[in-house]
Amino acid sequence: TGDAAWTSDVYGQIKDEVKKRCPVIINFSTGGFNMNIKNEAEKASRIEYIAKVKPEVAACNMGSMNYAKFSEKRKSFVFDFVFPNPFSDILMVLKAMREGGVKPELECFDVGHIANAEPLIAMGALQRPLQYSFILGVLGGAPPTTETLAHMAGQTRAEDQWEVIGISKVQWRLVGAALALGGNVRVGLEDNFYLDAAGTQMAENNGPLVAKAV
Repeated sequence: TGDAAWTSDVYGQIKDEVKKRCPVIINFSTGGFNMNIKNEAEKASRIEYIAKVKPEVAACNMGSMNYAKFSEKRKSFVFDFVFPNPFSDILMVLKAMREGGVKPELECFDVGHIANAEPLIAMGALQRPLQYSFILGVLGGAPPTTETLAHMAGQTRAEDQWEVIGISKVQWRLVGAALALGGNVRVGLEDNFYLDAAGTQMAENNGPLVAKAV
């Protein structure tokens, strides 16, 4: 545990150690690099690891939103904040990706985030085919229903790729819906702890979640 680190050295060590253990595709997050940071130069320095370490893929959040978790039992919010992703910050992230030859994974928490790609394409900051991730189930974003997923998938073009990231137990219904719609899926402990939709069987690690998805 400790303070968050944004240095290229730390990310380089993470990439190297993962590659030693398994020849997987590396996807770095850029989420939160701009949280509570007003100085543009500081923001740019915090995102340098993308261009310097050059993961194969990196996530790019496509819009601002409320981001919260509500406890039905306590009738209060467990956490409640605004997730800022203005176009100026998105452009900064995409610039670092272009410099590093990194493929953007466009993370869309709501329907409007999909359309946010269009002005970025017009500016030359993005090029098709695009890779979308539809993240459903975060309070403040789109509801985690099959109808929502179908609508979001319908906003993409034929040459684009998309996958669904279902948050918590609803993940399994969304996995099935995505496969039926011709999309891709993501599972893992970051999103969901449970091997069943009822939430009675917890996964010991990512392996059983991946095996069930397969």
